[in-house]
Amino acid sequence: MVLAGLGSAFLLASLALVVLSAGVGLVAGRGDDHRLAAVGRRAFYAGAAGLVGASAVLLAALLTRDFTVAYVFEHSDRSLSIPLTAAAFYGGQEGSLLYWALLLSAMGSVSLAAGAAASVRLTAYANAVLAGIVAFFLVVMVFVASPFALLPVTPTDGLGLNPLLRDGGMLIHPPFLLAGYSAFAVPFAFAIAALLAGRQDAAWVAHTRRYALVAWGLQSVGLTLGMWWAYHVLGWGGYWGWDPVENAALMPWLATTAYIHSAQVQERRGTLRAWNFGLVIAAFLLTILGTFLVRSGVLPSVHSFAVSPLGPWFFGFLVAAVAVSGAALARRSGQLRSPVPVEAAASREGAFLLQNVLLVALTAAVLWGTLLPLISGMTGRELVVGAPYYERAGAPIMLALLALLAVGPLLPWRRVRGGWLKLLRWQLAGAALVLAALLAGGVRQPGALVALPLVAAGLVTCLLEYGRGAAFARRLAGPWPAAAVRVLGQNRRRYGAYLAHFGILVVAAGLIGSHVWQQSREVTLRPGESVTVGAHTLTYEGMASRSAGDHDELVARLRLGDETLEPARLTYPSLGGQALTRVAIRSTPLDDVYVVLAGADGDGVAVTVFVNPLVTWIWVGGALLVAGVLLGNLVRPEAEVERAPAPVGATAPAR
Repeated sequence: MVLAGLGSAFLLASLALVVLSAGVGLVAGRGDDHRLAAVGRRAFYAGAAGLVGASAVLLAALLTRDFTVAYVFEHSDRSLSIPLTAAAFYGGQEGSLLYWALLLSAMGSVSLAAGAAASVRLTAYANAVLAGIVAFFLVVMVFVASPFALLPVTPTDGLGLNPLLRDGGMLIHPPFLLAGYSAFAVPFAFAIAALLAGRQDAAWVAHTRRYALVAWGLQSVGLTLGMWWAYHVLGWGGYWGWDPVENAALMPWLATTAYIHSAQVQERRGTLRAWNFGLVIAAFLLTILGTFLVRSGVLPSVHSFAVSPLGPWFFGFLVAAVAVSGAALARRSGQLRSPVPVEAAASREGAFLLQNVLLVALTAAVLWGTLLPLISGMTGRELVVGAPYYERAGAPIMLALLALLAVGPLLPWRRVRGGWLKLLRWQLAGAALVLAALLAGGVRQPGALVALPLVAAGLVTCLLEYGRGAAFARRLAGPWPAAAVRVLGQNRRRYGAYLAHFGILVVAAGLIGSHVWQQSREVTLRPGESVTVGAHTLTYEGMASRSAGDHDELVARLRLGDETLEPARLTYPSLGGQALTRVAIRSTPLDDVYVVLAGADGDGVAVTVFVNPLVTWIWVGGALLVAGVLLGNLVRPEAEVERAPAPVGATAPAR
């Protein structure tokens, strides 16, 4: 009870402080008053400190099993391990709201502190927007869904965590995904601030590009870990089901992907201003829309929270955010025209513009498929689309984006001068080589025959740029490895981007291979019987039962060469006998053998065996993508050294 009272006090104090911060920031922005702006920032920092205190209290209540707190009772029990008990902090409605507000206040504090010296007015308005967003979350937690609500009677144990969440993925996937969601608010705040301040130049872009990349990187990690978790836990042989909540997490990632590329055009050429404002605003609005879908229960999803009173609140916040953003854009619409038009479609800025159109089209297709059941349900006839819709709508766009990854980085600014064949000779050679290899290997699927050569062409582009940098380093003084490191450090933004591109292309290869060449069989086996799927033969050896802490396991043993795979069914007595499947996976660079125990009857078992080619490369590519973000934007060079050669077709050295 003491902890609950302390936590509630922290939330109330934070709410008062961020409301003060929002009001003072708005007045300071209008008056360009640096003293008031400093007061607003300090109030925001103090509100962030209050959220840190509230978070510490909730974590302490969970770890001490304080079941007087309703949230602790509903999301933990005494059998839960310490790491998963701590993870219950963000495992439910109220705790995830607190986690979101905590991260937003922390990232907002960093961005405000960094921007204070750049522009008083811009930062003051951004302060007001960020404080307003945090205030919304605090209002919800204080008046609607408090993480510190008390039970009238203290139970001896809690209800426990959902069995699907009793997995190591719970420790890594939700924190990154929620962090990505919260981080999208920082670029949004500075975009609205730039519109309010009448700053349409690239200053706000330069300040927020890194925060947009942080949000994009966090969301990339969250999406990849979500795919990995679904693959390892749900037992359906796949990793992406076009579930409404999966789509909700993907859409802001797509919008921000477009922004972090087109931002370069505004910084370099002063164009695509309206695009950049629109993309940043859209990314944030899509995160709120996704949160509404998750927390309202209006669409069925395996990821959704239980139906709660939060849906109308988030819908109202979404409407308010749309209204404010639309009004700000309309007010400055006449000033958002680019002073310099895109000179030619065949140019670097032309490629970025095409990329924006493609990514917005893909986002719109995903949004339509996600909302169609909700929209059609209003007419009395609910329509639902599945994976075939998304594949038909997205495949042509994805092929065009793969082609852009191969060609776009080679294009110069303004216009192409010279022959296309000379510019693309190595990429065409790589694509032709892969196409010939696929045909020789008996591949006849049109999708693979088109997509994989495009992936190869993009990989050639990335490798050539690294090769040119390595060759340049050989001409510098000193040992070659040290010179290469200097060149990499000085040009980290460019080489980080190529590493991220490389990662995306590797992910694409994994997605294509696992989708086109997946094989599966459902069989019932008795001891000594075998099943062959693709090039793999599994022999059933027997069944075993065992107890493992908070659950019981029924384990099947299948021999695969020199290895034993043990798919299992897990039952949780403390949760009323709830059960789930534990998948057995043997992974290699070529394929995964994925075995699901569907049921048991006497000495026989029903199993489903999948062979999923190239899945490992999805996780490898995701890691390379994140490494590219870190290399290009979060690591400072040690010293200024010789510049690497400009990219092919560039008119000036890249920085």
